[in-house]
Amino acid sequence: MVTVKSSFHDVASWLDLQSQAFSATEVATFEKAIKIAEVYYQGKKFEPTDVSLLNNALTCAAMVAELHLYADAVVATLLCDIPKHCNNWVDELSGFDKTVIELVDGINRVHQIRKIGEFDLGVNEEEKKDQVEVIRKMLLAMVSDIRAVLIVLVRRGELMLHLNKDGDLELNHKIALETMEIFAPLANRLGMWQIKWELEDLSFKYLHHDEYKRIAKLLDEKRQERLDYIEHLKEYLSGQMEESGITHYQVSGRAKHIYSIWKKMKKKNYDFSGLYDIRAVRILVPEIRDCYTVLGIVHTKYSPVPGEFDDYISNPKPNNYQSLHTCVLGPNNKTVEVQIRTFAMHDHAEYGVAAHWRYKEGGENNPKFEEKIAWIRQILDWRDELTEHKDLTDIFKNEIFSDSIYVMTPTGKVITLPSGATPIDFAYAVHSSVGDRCRGAKVDGHIVPLSTALQNGQRIEVITIKEGGPSINWLHEGWVKSSKAIGHIRRYIRNQHNEDFFESGREVFERELSKVPASIRPKPEDIVQKLNHTNERDLQISIGKGDLLPIDLRAAMDALIQEATPQPREELTAAEFEKKLQEKQEKAQNNKNKVKPDSILVDGVSGIVTHMAKCCKPIPGDNIVGFITQGNGVAVHRIGCNEFNNQAKNHPHKMVKVEWGAAAKTSTFNADVEIVANDRHGLLRDLTDLFAMEKLNIFGLRTVCRNNKAIMTFTVNVSGNEFNFNNLFSKLFNIEGVTDVDRK
Repeated sequence: MVTVKSSFHDVASWLDLQSQAFSATEVATFEKAIKIAEVYYQGKKFEPTDVSLLNNALTCAAMVAELHLYADAVVATLLCDIPKHCNNWVDELSGFDKTVIELVDGINRVHQIRKIGEFDLGVNEEEKKDQVEVIRKMLLAMVSDIRAVLIVLVRRGELMLHLNKDGDLELNHKIALETMEIFAPLANRLGMWQIKWELEDLSFKYLHHDEYKRIAKLLDEKRQERLDYIEHLKEYLSGQMEESGITHYQVSGRAKHIYSIWKKMKKKNYDFSGLYDIRAVRILVPEIRDCYTVLGIVHTKYSPVPGEFDDYISNPKPNNYQSLHTCVLGPNNKTVEVQIRTFAMHDHAEYGVAAHWRYKEGGENNPKFEEKIAWIRQILDWRDELTEHKDLTDIFKNEIFSDSIYVMTPTGKVITLPSGATPIDFAYAVHSSVGDRCRGAKVDGHIVPLSTALQNGQRIEVITIKEGGPSINWLHEGWVKSSKAIGHIRRYIRNQHNEDFFESGREVFERELSKVPASIRPKPEDIVQKLNHTNERDLQISIGKGDLLPIDLRAAMDALIQEATPQPREELTAAEFEKKLQEKQEKAQNNKNKVKPDSILVDGVSGIVTHMAKCCKPIPGDNIVGFITQGNGVAVHRIGCNEFNNQAKNHPHKMVKVEWGAAAKTSTFNADVEIVANDRHGLLRDLTDLFAMEKLNIFGLRTVCRNNKAIMTFTVNVSGNEFNFNNLFSKLFNIEGVTDVDRK
């Protein structure tokens, strides 16, 4: 993946190399960045190596360029050490695009917390494994652009390559340990295989020097010679498959790296002569029958090693992993492991329950986190398929970890908290007694209010009193986000004296009641009945205990006010509304869009049969791509559509370039708007009223209710003249209870 390893002493030659892949404007930006770097890097080393800082920046930037992460990532790599040598670095780099500054900031965020010596890894192997896993997640969550992590991995490879062997042995060991424990697994998860192997081998060299030398000696050929051997074998097998009529295939291969050899010898108690997969190739084909055809080719051309064949297609592993594994004596009687599987099996192995990183690392079974990692790796695959920079302007934005944050204790232990968590949540995550006695907090050494929302990577210190308990106001004010903290606070409060609860609850009850105008204010007895309590005192005690929050009280009063207000028209249930919509759909000829024939150009040509894909419902203004279907013309998808990506991966030859034609502006299109809201009486009516005011016809509705949350997907008909969804969404957010709005 990354082949640039030469040093650059001549800036002119470096710029000349980049001019082969980048525009003149982009190369001019590189030159501008280098001039700034020369000022601040002059005479400095890439610590703790002896390589000059400028030379390191040029080498790493060239490697980033080869990864196709775009010009702004190359510029950020050149400039990422500026913050260490310039206090007002943001002003210094103000002449560059804002994404460059964001990337530089992200790289430095990772560097600030990266050293494993700063983390508390626990007292046993299980604790250590758990903490290292959380640290990896924190490094991913720390950045707003995932490319910052990729740049850090490239720089880490250069650091390991140039560590001073005669330098500080303890420092070298510490750097190698954090590389092996943190960065190599991250590279593995992100699909940066070549970097991952290099990081592991270079770390192994410092962590187990004698073993490294022994295995290196046993490998009686140099790494490049092994790689050349694999390349020759790949070319030969490709030719054999072409002759057999298999034209759609993919052959990849690698020479087994030293660390992997040592790990397998240790795990299976083998000696070196017992390893058959020092060299390996993987062959991907469309159909299962092709797998066995290829197996026949391999076994005909090369002698199989007895006892080294596994058919995981006929007999899948318990996690549904499928593949053919065999070992043969290849050219020059050298053993080669061969894996054969379909493209679909490979996708499952890479992104599904058999994900490579989990069974190699022994990671926890967390489907939600695995889904996020798979998403990132798909992005890395797409970067070569999409040629327009604008297509990927925001695709690297790292919003997928926004449901959790990762913060540290003063000793370096990493704590996982829900997004929006406060120092109170942190205190209870440390220990319930710390939470009960929490009265203040310091974030990165500065005292902050207990209501402060914490951010990724911050170091938190809790200020406690000797005795005492939590305040019910922490719940009333919404300062607590984690279920653990909420549960502890409520249990503590319930154990206190009811008279105290009554007084505090009465104050909250009267305060909330006074906020409602007297003319429409509900009667206290009606509120008591609405909230299923026996009397007013009982209700106020529940408020004092935190079983009922002010938001619950306000919701009950709003419902009573609405019930007492004459309704302008009949309120329909979701089921009744969906039935009426179904009738409307039938009258609208099965909900067909009014898309004119020349709305889509296929490879610049109009008049070709097309249809809007139902999975993503593109409209003018969306970036689109086409896929040739069987008997139904070209399906038009939004770029990034999962359904399209799955189809394109299996049938890349069916992808076609499409673009919006002039007729699209006078056509109408269907779009899905998903709304998440706190369920309440009148919610459906308020939403449909807004769509009516916006003159949007509703052609479909799907509703799901869970835990008092309503998830509604409205299918609406919009004009092709680049409909303004932002304006619609802002109005939807103003409706009471709506928490999230997005296009499906």
